[in-house]
Amino acid sequence: MDLNPFSLITGFLSDGSVRSLNNGAGRGEKLHKEKNMRIIGEDLHIMNHEFLQVMEKQDAEGLVRLARRQVEAGAAALDINLGQNKKFGLRTPWLVETIQQAMDVPLLLSNHVLSEQRALEVHKGTATINAVTANPAELIRAMETAKRFQANLVVLLVSSKLTPTDANERLRLALMVQEVADEVGMPLEQLYLDPVISCRPDPAAWGLSAGLPNIEVLLNSIRLLGELSDHRLRTIAAISNSSLCLAAGKRSAFHCRLLPMLAEAGLDAVIMNCRDKKLMAVTKNINTALPTAA
Repeated sequence: MDLNPFSLITGFLSDGSVRSLNNGAGRGEKLHKEKNMRIIGEDLHIMNHEFLQVMEKQDAEGLVRLARRQVEAGAAALDINLGQNKKFGLRTPWLVETIQQAMDVPLLLSNHVLSEQRALEVHKGTATINAVTANPAELIRAMETAKRFQANLVVLLVSSKLTPTDANERLRLALMVQEVADEVGMPLEQLYLDPVISCRPDPAAWGLSAGLPNIEVLLNSIRLLGELSDHRLRTIAAISNSSLCLAAGKRSAFHCRLLPMLAEAGLDAVIMNCRDKKLMAVTKNINTALPTAA
C-alpha cells in the first residue's frame, strides 16, 4: 500500500467525493460561498521562536516587523496565539496597541482576554476571541464578554465530554453552541465554529493515512456547519494543524492541495502561513473564483 499522503489525497479526489480547485479556481469555478475566504496570519504564535523572543523582550519594533510582513503578504487579520502563558497574556494590551498603532489590522486574541479585558477595550475595530471550547459554562461567560465588547468569538467544536470523530458529533456540539447563543442573545454572525483539524493519534489510522486528518469527514463537517444556520454561523480552521505529522518539506504542498477543498466545502476563514508564496497564490485563485458579495 502506498502511504504517500499526496497519493491518498489524489485517491480521495478521484472517487468524485470532492473536486480540487488547484487548477480550476482561477477559471471561475462556481462555489456556493458569497464572499472571499478570510486570510489570517499565524506567525504571532508562541511556538514561533521569533515571536517568543519579541514577547520576552517586549520588543515593539520586532513585533511590528513580524506583523507587517504578514499584512504585506496578504493577511487580512492576525492571530495572536499565546498558549497558556499567563505572563504573556498580561501583555496582550501592549500587543494590541503596538500593532494597531503601526497598521490598521484586526486581531484574533487568545482567550486570556476573557479575564484580562483591557485588550478588548483598546482594540480598534472588531476583535475576535480565539478560542473557547464548547462547554456550556465556558461558552456563556465567553459569549457574554464577546457581546459586551461587540467582538467575534471562535468556538472549538470539542468539549470535556465529547471529542468528535465524525460530522454528526460536530453538528451536535454546534447545535448546542447555537442554543447557548440564543439564550445569551449573542448574534450568530459574531461566531466562528472551528471543527478542529488535527493529525489522527490512533496508530491504526497511521497505517492507513500516515496520520493525516480524515479529509472526507472534515469537508462534510464544514458543509453541514454552514447549512446549520443558513451560513450565519461561520467556520474557521488552522490549516497548519493538518500537517504536523509530515516532514517540513512536504507541508506546504499538502496545504496547497487541501485548502481549495476546504474552500469549496464552505470554509469562511483560514489561519495560515501567509509568507508561503505558493499557498498565498492558491488563496488568490480561490478568492478570485468566489463571487463578490453584493
